[in-house]
Amino acid sequence: MPYNCAVIVREIWDTRDLVGNVLKEDGSLNEAILATRFEPEDLNALEMALQLKDKQGGNVTAISVGQARNVDVLRECLYRDVDAVIRVDVPSVKELDTAVMARLIAEAVKKAGPFDLALAGLDIVEGENSLLGAHVAALLGMDSITYVDALEEIGSGKVVCKRQIENGSEVVEAKLPSLLVVGVALLKDDPRTPRSAKATLKLKHKRTLIPSWTPQDLGINAPSSLPLTVLAGYEGIPQRVIESKQVDPNDEPSLKAMLDEIRRGA
Repeated sequence: MPYNCAVIVREIWDTRDLVGNVLKEDGSLNEAILATRFEPEDLNALEMALQLKDKQGGNVTAISVGQARNVDVLRECLYRDVDAVIRVDVPSVKELDTAVMARLIAEAVKKAGPFDLALAGLDIVEGENSLLGAHVAALLGMDSITYVDALEEIGSGKVVCKRQIENGSEVVEAKLPSLLVVGVALLKDDPRTPRSAKATLKLKHKRTLIPSWTPQDLGINAPSSLPLTVLAGYEGIPQRVIESKQVDPNDEPSLKAMLDEIRRGA
């Protein structure tokens, strides 16, 4: 039986190799020196939806909020063989908090649906507190499963997933439609490891028009009309200075003295 999936995808700041002054004096981000990338956990969620499509058929629709910066994640989704993409057209996502983002996404899912599954990556960046998926599920009236490692079974009006918990995992069941918040894939042989973009699909979709809906199209006059927590700025953490000491490994008294300092927290 085919199942239709909606996948939330985002373009985030690339914080892997930060150099220079990331923050300006006023506490805002120095965007001129920052690059972006496809949210890795969203790629894991996309792969889970595409694998379900490969096995049982159905359509995969990718939904993103805001304009592309350095990476057009929706076009990257087309390169991975999704069936449809939708951009919620707002000038910038910087002024939107988690609740407003969730409202825009939920309305887009309703308009584009119905869907059997909605999937999102575990959002751990940009101050979202890992609650975007939970907010969307609540607005859609869906059950949700978080920290999903694997989709074990789907059918008969339910989905069964293995989810990560502290010191292990558990298998849980939810009724369809459901929203799955997909956890982090750390190993190369993890089944959620995303597939690469295909060269043939890059040629096919290089100039494909990406549909966009305004908040008004979704029944929202303006995102600013919704309750909003405003980000006032960022504050950097001072770099810790760690002094190194050299001790002769054959000098037993010096080694004991160093261990005593460590025990005292010196």
